[in-house]
Amino acid sequence: MQRNDLDVFVVGAGVIGLSTAILALDAGFNVTIFAEIFPADEKSTKYASCWAGADHISFAATGALMHRLEQETFGAFMGLLKEDPLLQPNDQKTNEHLSKFYSDFRTLDANELPKTAVHGATFSTLCIDVPRYLPYLMLRFLASGGRAFRTTLPSLSALLSDRNRPAFEAFPVNSSSSPPTLHPIAVINCTGIGALSIGDVLDTDVYPTRGEVLIIRAPWVQRDSTFRWKDGHVSYMIPRQSGDVILGGTFQPDDWHPKSRPETVKLIKGRGIQAFPELLHQAKRETRNIDDLDVVEECVGLRPTRKGGVRLEIQSLAVGERIIPIVHNYGHGGAGYQSSWGSATQAVELLKSVLRSDSA
Repeated sequence: MQRNDLDVFVVGAGVIGLSTAILALDAGFNVTIFAEIFPADEKSTKYASCWAGADHISFAATGALMHRLEQETFGAFMGLLKEDPLLQPNDQKTNEHLSKFYSDFRTLDANELPKTAVHGATFSTLCIDVPRYLPYLMLRFLASGGRAFRTTLPSLSALLSDRNRPAFEAFPVNSSSSPPTLHPIAVINCTGIGALSIGDVLDTDVYPTRGEVLIIRAPWVQRDSTFRWKDGHVSYMIPRQSGDVILGGTFQPDDWHPKSRPETVKLIKGRGIQAFPELLHQAKRETRNIDDLDVVEECVGLRPTRKGGVRLEIQSLAVGERIIPIVHNYGHGGAGYQSSWGSATQAVELLKSVLRSDSA
């Protein structure tokens, strides 16, 4: 029989929410996820996790916290992640940082570089196949005893109030989950871009970083590669097990436009085949015609970025006569996957600490 004094709610079912919910279950809590969108749903710009490439891009330059979260996640993935810290390519500190993440990291010799490149490096890593990984996390959570409900929340307090409760639908729909009691000991807030608009949070430091990518059918591509242009733009290709390849990309702050832009699509294609001619079938590589790319889908996602970086901290929320601890875990921008398990570990430790202090 489950103990009600161990009930914890997680709001959000992206990669951060699912990873955190799994670790909370592993820590012995009874965990219920509440979310508007789940991994199996149609893609939406409200749900950033479905659009990701995803490989590892280290944001170590943003501070010690993110560096530690990425290192912890790197260990959890057993070398799953690839890194590009978005620094100048000849920066010696960048090379030192990469070498700490990847044991076989080495700088390429001049005769190993493409003609247009002035610097390069190679190392072994793995990519995260998002269409497979997100459903895996969801299934793992449910199989471990977690419960999930679909709902649209105007605020966190609405989730916890006995009055004006929002409608809930069990996820999956045919599951036998009974309606939640709405009396948890704590809530973990993993709302991502929703933290900008959901009541009781309304974090104005949150903003979207728009990412536009193409899905290319090219099953012969096996390597993950990033190319930085002199103007600061980045081209990257990330293969998936299905034979599709993610070709990106853009990093456009405060841009909410939900559809692809023709001029951006053309730019991504043009730079993509310059940097990675192997995206084209071998018989068509010499001409490098962008129309020869087998484009499966044009994608736009909104990375949930936050001024000051990820928010991992505790807040108290008054709901009637109750004081509910809220553990915030959001604002990862484009670093959600590569910091997911580290962030989840930190969030669960914060949860444990606030419960210990309450019982002291």
